[in-house]
Amino acid sequence: MLKKKINPESCQTQLVNFNSQHVQDAEILEFRGTGSRDVYNPSIPFENQKETLIAGRVEERDSEFSQVKFFSPSSEKETVWRIRKDLPSFELQDPFVTRVNNQLVLGGVKLITSKSGEIESWVTEFYRGPSVEELTYFARGPEHMKDIRILELKSGKIALFSRPQGQKMLEKYGRIAGIGFTLIDGLDELKPKIINRAPLLEYPFTSEEWGGCNNLYELENGLIGIIGHKAYYDKEQNKHYYGIAFALDPETGKFTQNKIIITRDCFPEGPAKSPELEDIIFTSGIIRKQDNKAVLYTGLSDCQVGRAVITDPFLEYEKL
Repeated sequence: MLKKKINPESCQTQLVNFNSQHVQDAEILEFRGTGSRDVYNPSIPFENQKETLIAGRVEERDSEFSQVKFFSPSSEKETVWRIRKDLPSFELQDPFVTRVNNQLVLGGVKLITSKSGEIESWVTEFYRGPSVEELTYFARGPEHMKDIRILELKSGKIALFSRPQGQKMLEKYGRIAGIGFTLIDGLDELKPKIINRAPLLEYPFTSEEWGGCNNLYELENGLIGIIGHKAYYDKEQNKHYYGIAFALDPETGKFTQNKIIITRDCFPEGPAKSPELEDIIFTSGIIRKQDNKAVLYTGLSDCQVGRAVITDPFLEYEKL
């Protein structure tokens, strides 16, 4: 049900009712050509000049400084992706892609460092162009804000989702993080002031949890389907991230309760960037299929990429 204000359910509450049987063929993908560096938190596969690519975060296991590089599927095995050294790379984290006005838009998180090389802040940067080969920088979000996402709607408007988080949010709203939503008329309006002014949804998360949008879809009935994540710290300060889905009406701002659609233990065991990051899912998005199924792509434990077939999480929203 769509509401203006939701009484949020915690991760622990939703995990009790989560049915992993709707997850099938969960597997870990292999990325070749990066040497000792990991690939994780990718985009979903997308078309570029009539070929399929995926953008991945490429990073040493003991570092946060990464590059976004592009990979194409191997002809020898469908779980293998090979680096494309002929394509540009970007000094970004956690890439995502969409299309606006028939142009490819790439986004990712840019680290801001001090003169001594220490990480001081970060921003979400946006690049656009007719293809990967011609992407140029055109916008950035507010400092300390990740998970800004946009979607061109059939109406011509652009749906904009923000993700304010931190001490100011805690002091003003009593919550660690939130999700903002607004409509803009074009990419020229993708500016920090407008992003910061996006009205907050009340409330997708409990006061102790945080999360954000990872990919956006316009559904058949005009609602926006959202694939995202939500997370919390346990008593030992380990992070726990889960893949979620929910829907929003762009005309009214009403939205549904989010639901967990994927967890780390749905996938085979694998390494983690560090022990406190073992239970991490950072969902890239889904590719919807005709058989009421969807193929989900996700980062795993901050060092791998997973793919699984799941029940299409948007089917129930298209009946609202």
